[in-house]
Amino acid sequence: MSLKLDHIGFVVENIDKVKKLFKTVGIDSGTDAVINPLQKVSASFVNVGEKDDIYIELLEPAADDSPISNFLKNKGSGLHHLCFEVDDIEIATKELNAQGFRMIVPPEDCTAYDENLKRDCNDATKIAFFIISKGILIELIEKGK
Repeated sequence: MSLKLDHIGFVVENIDKVKKLFKTVGIDSGTDAVINPLQKVSASFVNVGEKDDIYIELLEPAADDSPISNFLKNKGSGLHHLCFEVDDIEIATKELNAQGFRMIVPPEDCTAYDENLKRDCNDATKIAFFIISKGILIELIEKGK
């Protein structure tokens, strides 16, 4: 299985405030925030790599029952997950499951990613989440083609 870092996810209280801070220190201000109704988060991507290849994902709860609401309440803003691109998410999830990693979100479509980064693709991007050790959350992403 080949992994490539795609983005680093940070939970924040307010995406717009963080984007303004980034802009004042000369960092790309990022994409407009898009709500992912499946994950119940609002997300914006800030390019920190070359050629739009590595991002910081800013995540803000979009609902009181968002999976990141408790994270924000208990830990405050901060690092939430690392996301790695894979060629085939089904094969990658089987490999991680076989190695004993705990899947917490099975592969699902994530059209919000494509919408946020203005990607025109016939097949939706797919994501899955794993806990690889205590408190370390990994997201896998198979980008739509």
